[in-house]
Amino acid sequence: MMPMRTLLIILPFFLGAISAAADPMGAPAPFSLEQLLERAWEHNTDVAVARWRVDGARAQLKEARAAYVLPRLRLESFGGLIPDAKGDIFNPPGDTSGVRPLGPFVQAEFQFIQPLYTFGQLANLNVAASAGVDVERAELAESRLQVAAQVKELYYGVLLAQDLSDLAGRLRGELEKWESQVSFDDPDIPLSAPYKLRLALIELGNREREVVDALTLARAALAWKVGLDEKASYTLVESWLAPVNADVPSIDALLESAIAHRPDWQKLLAGIAARSAQEQAARSAYYPQIFLVGGLRYANAPGRTDQHNPFVKDEYNLFSGAVAIGLRQSFEWGMLGAQVDRARSKRLQLEARRQTAMQAIRLEIEAAHGEFQRSQQKIEGALEARNLVREWVQIAREDFDLDPSQIKELVSAFEALAGSEETYYRTIFDHNIALAHLEQVVGVSLADTGEAP
Repeated sequence: MMPMRTLLIILPFFLGAISAAADPMGAPAPFSLEQLLERAWEHNTDVAVARWRVDGARAQLKEARAAYVLPRLRLESFGGLIPDAKGDIFNPPGDTSGVRPLGPFVQAEFQFIQPLYTFGQLANLNVAASAGVDVERAELAESRLQVAAQVKELYYGVLLAQDLSDLAGRLRGELEKWESQVSFDDPDIPLSAPYKLRLALIELGNREREVVDALTLARAALAWKVGLDEKASYTLVESWLAPVNADVPSIDALLESAIAHRPDWQKLLAGIAARSAQEQAARSAYYPQIFLVGGLRYANAPGRTDQHNPFVKDEYNLFSGAVAIGLRQSFEWGMLGAQVDRARSKRLQLEARRQTAMQAIRLEIEAAHGEFQRSQQKIEGALEARNLVREWVQIAREDFDLDPSQIKELVSAFEALAGSEETYYRTIFDHNIALAHLEQVVGVSLADTGEAP
């Protein structure tokens, strides 16, 4: 059976997925682990959400940078019909009925504002937005690491189930060959031998069915996780489960690598930088904002007399413009102080986490490193036990060929072989998962690809 941890992950996905992609000719396309990881990062919902959040943070950074140059640059225009009006203040129109012909009217207004000096407010907002992008990028990297760990567990789970299925089939086939040679009529065969042989075959048959079901579940879950088509089949490049070679340095070296690459640590540092910049921007609000403001206004109504008297306001025929230096100062000290306190509180919350985060990371690395080292030792022990049991099976075969009454010893040897082989495969699985967990904790790949440096 599959490990409980793997089954808990793959069982919920069985109802929604079956298999994976095939090539145009219908033959299953083999996938390597790296290819499956790329597909998972492309199709996984959590990764997609994190990717869009990065785009959202970039939009905020773009907005912060746009505030430097002409944050307001507008042109408004409109037109319509208004009553004609001929004359001026000294020669008013003679028609006092109020009913006059309608004529066209158009007006346009152009405005601009250019910040000159903000006492660091714009600069700090830009730093905060840039750090916000780094936060979301770290969140994306963390999502990718989590998805990679899940895909690796499912990938190794499929290989484990394949190996256990093949093992159960091989052992059952070997024992079935001797079933015809063991009968109650043979006086040289112990009476209990046929029962023991049959019970062993029944147990192997049950185990084989369990492993086949687990393999179906594991393949379905892996297909779902990497976004493969439900109705197509797929194969893996690797035909069996093998230990992943890795060059694992010391704990101190792993800690140094984690500080440089681990996404949650990078996210924390970027968050502190963003909160510090926001706090400084809030403090800058105490100071005045100096800016340049100006614009042009134009209006024309052919049916109305243009008034040139400076003391007569005419909104229908005009052309004017101005440029001035402005100063905006807020005296809402209570509100400004509350904003500074809130920004400082958020910064201090992250600073408090930073004090213990380093120690927590080291503890996680030590635990994952110890788990990996133990998995290597277990492989050595499982391999030694496997070889011993194989020698035992060989001796039991030879004894059975010479003396059929040794069938019970042969069955016992095969039962021990089934247990040792399964233990060996599971220790390899645990070793690969331990390495995947260590890579997730450190934030970098530790597998030895065999490529020259």
